[in-house]
Amino acid sequence: MGSHSAQPPIPTPTTPAGREGLEAILARPDRAVIALDFDGTLADIVPDPERARAHPGAVEALAALAPKVASVAVITGRPAG
Repeated sequence: MGSHSAQPPIPTPTTPAGREGLEAILARPDRAVIALDFDGTLADIVPDPERARAHPGAVEALAALAPKVASVAVITGRPAG
């Protein structure tokens, strides 16, 4: 038997727009761009932004997602430096 990890189920969006968006991503992942905010989404909001760190598993999840869609983007209002 080969070893593989089971994929968690995809949560069902609660709004019509969310369901439509998920349907579009699943129908054409090669055209999907997944964009996520860093502060408050991938990392908790903390008093000192220099101490913000991505949630455990976030980087690995995005790395696994990236080859399955057209693009993955992390959005932030922080200076590029």
